Amino acid sequence: MTATQPTPTGPVPTHATEEKGILHHIGFRVTRDEFQPAIDWYRNALDMEVNFQGHFHDLEVCFLVNDRANHRVVFQTHASFERDPDYARRARLEHSAFEFETIDGLLARYARLRDQGYHPYLSIDHGLTLSIYYLDPIGHGLELQCDAFGDWDESKEWMRAAAEFVANPAGILFDPDQVIEARNAGADLDELHKRIYDDGEFPPRPDQRTRLSLVSSVTPNVWDHPSWGSDHPTFGPA
Repeated sequence: MTATQPTPTGPVPTHATEEKGILHHIGFRVTRDEFQPAIDWYRNALDMEVNFQGHFHDLEVCFLVNDRANHRVVFQTHASFERDPDYARRARLEHSAFEFETIDGLLARYARLRDQGYHPYLSIDHGLTLSIYYLDPIGHGLELQCDAFGDWDESKEWMRAAAEFVANPAGILFDPDQVIEARNAGADLDELHKRIYDDGEFPPRPDQRTRLSLVSSVTPNVWDHPSWGSDHPTFGPA
């Protein structure tokens, strides 16, 4: 079947250019009780500032930003908004992701949140990113990541062509504290990535595994390195 050209039904822009739309912001509808805790969480986790907060009739809105854009995250609330008690089990927004330019920025943010009492539910080298996942006050995942290659072109090509990614598109778990120690000892991004993804050198501690809501805390699965047998210390008591 031959594709046909669309027939214009209105004015044709004379200055049209071929552009791709890119992700600009994420919007959340939250309850009154969730509104301020959600704002506080994202301000702290991502160094965001309030660019505007106000009311439109009975709707309250807050626009947050941490770069040159006018906003990146927006919350809106209304007295009529209610939280579905089965929300966590429904098809919905699973997580949003924010990328740090370097591994040092990612690890520094992890350490800051850790020392504030915020702990990730998942730390994993996806092969293309090193990613640390948190839950926001509503229950959405927030992924903090850095590119595993330090270069989008390289990671994009690896994702397309790597047999490892076909076999395991999830990745390999790691303990961020051990990665910090290795980085402090001089390991660069390439070395850290290899030691996590290829060698499985930094398995999560048993107490970290208890927070892994998406993986088994008892027996090995796809996100555990093949060298970690069922008797590995990572599967021991917390």
